[in-house]
Amino acid sequence: MKRILHTDPGPASRAGATSTAQRWLGIAAGLVLVLGASLVIAADSSPVTSLASPNAAGINAAGINAAEIDDLGQVADFSLPSAGSDRTLKQVSMGASDRADFTVLCFLGTECPLAKVYGPRLQSLADQLATSGVAFIGVNSNIQDSVDEIRQYAADHGVSFPIAKDHDRLVALDVMATRTPEVVVVDRIGRVQYRGRIDDQYQPGIARSEATVHDLRDAIQALVDGHDVATPRTTAVGCLISLPKPTGRQEQVDAPVTYCDQISRVLNQHCVECHREGEIGPFALDDYDEVLGWGDMSIEVIDQGRMPPWHAADGHAELANARLMPESDKQLLRQWVDAGMPYGDVADLPEPTSYVVGWQLPREPDLVLAMSKVPFEIPASDTVEYQYYVVDTGFETDRWVQAAEVIPGNRSAVHHSIAFVRPPDGADLSQIGLLSAYVPGQRRSPLPVGYAQRIPAGSRIVFQMHYTPTGKPESDITKIGLVFADADSVTHEVISMGGIEQEFEIPPHASDYVVEGRIHGFPRSGELLSIMPHMHLRGKSYQFRSESDDATETLLDVPHYDFNWQHNYELSKPLPLADVSRLSFAATFDNSKANPFNPDPQEYVTWGDQTWQEMAVTFISVAIPLKHTSDSAPTPSDPSTKQAAQQRKESQQRKDEAFAKADKFVESYFQRFDHNSDGFIVEEELPHSVRIFSFGQFDHDRDRRISRDEIRTEAAQRFD
Repeated sequence: MKRILHTDPGPASRAGATSTAQRWLGIAAGLVLVLGASLVIAADSSPVTSLASPNAAGINAAGINAAEIDDLGQVADFSLPSAGSDRTLKQVSMGASDRADFTVLCFLGTECPLAKVYGPRLQSLADQLATSGVAFIGVNSNIQDSVDEIRQYAADHGVSFPIAKDHDRLVALDVMATRTPEVVVVDRIGRVQYRGRIDDQYQPGIARSEATVHDLRDAIQALVDGHDVATPRTTAVGCLISLPKPTGRQEQVDAPVTYCDQISRVLNQHCVECHREGEIGPFALDDYDEVLGWGDMSIEVIDQGRMPPWHAADGHAELANARLMPESDKQLLRQWVDAGMPYGDVADLPEPTSYVVGWQLPREPDLVLAMSKVPFEIPASDTVEYQYYVVDTGFETDRWVQAAEVIPGNRSAVHHSIAFVRPPDGADLSQIGLLSAYVPGQRRSPLPVGYAQRIPAGSRIVFQMHYTPTGKPESDITKIGLVFADADSVTHEVISMGGIEQEFEIPPHASDYVVEGRIHGFPRSGELLSIMPHMHLRGKSYQFRSESDDATETLLDVPHYDFNWQHNYELSKPLPLADVSRLSFAATFDNSKANPFNPDPQEYVTWGDQTWQEMAVTFISVAIPLKHTSDSAPTPSDPSTKQAAQQRKESQQRKDEAFAKADKFVESYFQRFDHNSDGFIVEEELPHSVRIFSFGQFDHDRDRRISRDEIRTEAAQRFD
């Protein structure tokens, strides 16, 4: 991931520009909210009155059977109300007398993340085709969207073509539209010439950095040029339209499962934390009228495993922050939707859930640090790169933090934010640690009484910001709140450690390339609290293991790693490390064309910041009892001479192996980053993340450059 750094000697200032970020899965459709490249079309301005005719075999010049075009359907005339910007109701009609050469029916919803993304794109395409005999009409068939909400959607996303309200959903049924966004291109006599998606950037749960096929653009281009559409039918991707249920699925009067009784409780437990006003969920699920329009969509994303967002497999260490929906609750939802989503008896509704507004800390924070005094401006579209803000804490002495929380200033646009502690230059590199994070649907569990994290004097806080454009301009100032602890009350110091494996090269087209790594130097007197894996777009799966003399245990298995969700997996029961001899991980990568996230399956892939490169990283949190002064594993109180000699021999072997690996690492490191081959590496030659976190630790003599000996010393410590 290419990074942008915002830093300044002041407490919380920003500077810098933008770079490239990846997209995230929308809560409703499991789809990403960020735009890729803008659509471009070179349109012929002359209207087209006829299409290329099929040959005697019924095959046209594009190789499409004429019967397939006929199967696309015919659109009946309609006249629907549309909300004008002046709040007056107007009629939008499509009939034989007022059809354009080609009309694009755009099915849109006011809350669907992809409809928000594609609204401006469709308007841009409509503007380019204004003189080409092509008209655009929006159609909203969602029962949960009001005329006022449609008007606001158009204003927010710059849509000026009319959007009609299909109250009875008859137009959607007539043209067989099922999702938002979905487009249907109709010719002058009402025949459908194209139906389906706008482009191929998004698939369920998947987003490319940009579209590779522009289906709607290409279809219109072919039609205005007098040709048949090469691919007249594609599969639309987006949010389901809640259409009238077929016979047998109408609401049951005395249904055993109702919204008021069971369903409201299921949603409160699993969904409403994010899907309510002011939270990251793009629509609310705490009101029956809203839920009614999202019932079918909810079943789809739950059955596909996209919601609730959780990626760890069962059968390993019990996780305190697991977000799993029991099969019994899933079945209740399916039964309810199949029955027509009956409301039930209002007396069965549970008491309204009370949510904490503002800080969710044990008390008001003792210190609040903003990432910047100036808001970050999030564009309506295009890519948004990871942003880094570096904030001076102003700490003149070490401070103990018992609780920390990151709160975004704009939850609709912040996909995640991670706050790290960066110790002062010259401090132990291992003191770099995860302080807190904001991830939708994830709350960091409070530390046990007596546990706290130490922030060394002179440290800074680094905010890593991942933004997701919403289809309209947004702004954000994210903050972190800290609750301090008295040093005398702290019994355990919580530290963060990193396991990094940089020595790999993923071959082209490799679908299961495994990189093994270790956590070096973990304290044997401590206990493991949490595990956080990190890879990029080729990340496929992940396992974390603990090894002792008599057993190896997989503590965490993530069979389907997803870069868009940065989970920190918290153990329900901390794992004592006294008998653990090794902590290791396996990160598996998919560099094949079967990986839809893959930027280029033909590339050799090595370590790097940018998302088209890769990382194999694990962060862990460990609690160390302060009464212990040694991090070494306990040894017998009276070891024999033979035991002591064996320990010394093993220690020397480890050191020899560590320096051998360090020498190899130094050569690779300098080949990669010493761009001018002068035998030193300066900050400008390094990736942003290394500049932020590591340069000060590597530069032992403070001459603003890194030598081979300095890298060798650091690498040997890591490999030991």
